[in-house]
Amino acid sequence: MSRYGRSVIEEIVPKLCGTGYTIVSGLMYGVDQLAHKKTLESGGLAVGVLGWGIERVNDPESDRLTDEIVAHGGVVLSEYPDDMRGQLWTFPQRNRIVVGLSDIIIVIEAGIKSGTMSTAQWAKKMGKPVYAVPGSMFAKTSEGANLMIETGLAKPLTNAVVEELGGRGNAFEKKRELKALDLDEQALVGFLTVVGPSSVNELARGMGIGVGDLLPVLARLELSGVIAEERGIFAIV
Repeated sequence: MSRYGRSVIEEIVPKLCGTGYTIVSGLMYGVDQLAHKKTLESGGLAVGVLGWGIERVNDPESDRLTDEIVAHGGVVLSEYPDDMRGQLWTFPQRNRIVVGLSDIIIVIEAGIKSGTMSTAQWAKKMGKPVYAVPGSMFAKTSEGANLMIETGLAKPLTNAVVEELGGRGNAFEKKRELKALDLDEQALVGFLTVVGPSSVNELARGMGIGVGDLLPVLARLELSGVIAEERGIFAIV
């Protein structure tokens, strides 16, 4: 990973996490590990797909990250026997799982013979969109990424594309807001999520609680901006 690749990760990962994306990678040193470090720093969720057995002691950094990812609500998984050592074929093979779990593939840097090239090929087979960060024509670490763009295997990742990906709305912040609600508030939001916009009487009947107990909960959620009322009907914002 070059200084340029590091700068790109530090710029885009917090934006993607803030939008609600979960960051999936193979947990290898370099781009993968830095992407997951920035994910955890940004309060996002991470998924690591190992090219070795899940109980295998690998390198100290990936082992530490594995623990941190799980501790922060993420997932680490492997298709290989628990104590299996990573081999040349296991890493490109596990790339199909990385792609299968992902909505979008982003290539930060890749050499011509990089394993990331196989990831892009898997993405093509599965019909997943691939974006690659354009790099210097003189940089070995960008040769593969530039080739993907040149051959049409990937679209160039620009600031405009990152902003477009962020247009899904701040889903992660919304999740964090909902986690801060008390049990009564969470139950009401959950009911509205399933049933849809409802009146006070419909909420009271559906949730099996009295109107007198329901009104304070509605008032708190309105003040918090979680729900809104129009003509006696309450809905999630």
